Amino acid sequence: MKKLAILVNLIAPYRLPVFALLAQSFETLILHGGAEPNRTWALESQPTLNTHKVFTLQIPMRKKIGVSGVSDTSYVHINLGLLWWLPRFRPDVILSNEMGLRTVAAICYGKLARVPVWVWWGGTLHSERNITKLRYHLRRAIVGQVDRWVSYGATTTEYLESLGIRRNQILQIQNCVPHETFLKVPSNPAGWFKGEPKPVILTVGQLVPRKGLDKLIEACGRLAARGCDFTLTIVGQGPERERLVELAKQNRIEHFLILPNQPQPVLNEIYRAADVFVLPTLEDVWGLVVNEAMWAGAPVLCSKYAGCAPELLSDSNIFDPMSPQSFDAALAKVFDRTVSPPDKSKLKTWQEVGEMVSRSLHEGSPVC
Repeated sequence: MKKLAILVNLIAPYRLPVFALLAQSFETLILHGGAEPNRTWALESQPTLNTHKVFTLQIPMRKKIGVSGVSDTSYVHINLGLLWWLPRFRPDVILSNEMGLRTVAAICYGKLARVPVWVWWGGTLHSERNITKLRYHLRRAIVGQVDRWVSYGATTTEYLESLGIRRNQILQIQNCVPHETFLKVPSNPAGWFKGEPKPVILTVGQLVPRKGLDKLIEACGRLAARGCDFTLTIVGQGPERERLVELAKQNRIEHFLILPNQPQPVLNEIYRAADVFVLPTLEDVWGLVVNEAMWAGAPVLCSKYAGCAPELLSDSNIFDPMSPQSFDAALAKVFDRTVSPPDKSKLKTWQEVGEMVSRSLHEGSPVC
């Protein structure tokens, strides 16, 4: 059985099923740098996965996002432990989940050991428009040394092609979630919004400026000013909580809830209890909460700055959160009941994604 080394900064729960599937056909070792302070993910046990935390220096920094004037906390990971673990494991193929120093280490080992390196990466023309010159030149150098790529979806493929990568070098998959959880109809649905006015407008995500939650509150404030009755609910945690609560008061939103992070089975209930899910993000390379909401059957309105938007949704369900006119027109459809229902046929399952990656790694080149 071939050996596969997967290099990540942290192990995201939604990737566990895909990694477990890969571990069925490869002797797999996941080398990670540990959790980041801005992530509160709780990992479920996966007995089939062999993981090891490598010695890593995490350096916090501010990263400009695609919308001018807004930044987010990011981390540079210097995975010094890879210098020990890659020669010790001696993989037959390496899959690196970024375009930075971790991949540079993978490339150096790959050249010395004559091992193919794949880069599994997400990023869009929007999310990468304001990166530093140093980061841009590092990526150009990496592109010149790697000829096998796995992209999050169509918008990431578009960005990779803009760097000069040929389409036949790219395996275009789709960011995915453990969808089974969101297909289950709760036997005793929780009355999450019992007594609250309809429609219930829901969003889920970190309480940080990048998520555009202030734009959503301001748009809902304009609804309230016109006499519309509704409930706005946010599920998430982060440093912006108090500011968002105050902003809701200033916009005279009478029925406003912020719930802490919830496990996926509970999120499934909340998605199903809401009337519409809105993702107002100013930048997301994908936006997995859209997948979750769609699998749960919730109608979705999505910012054009989410990488998933053109791939999963019709144009009528996509809006510009920076444009009050565009945002208001999108929310008006909630009250007119004209938001298009989710088209689940556009979603790939984790099984499909895992099989695509596994087949390509075995073949040695992207297999669509």
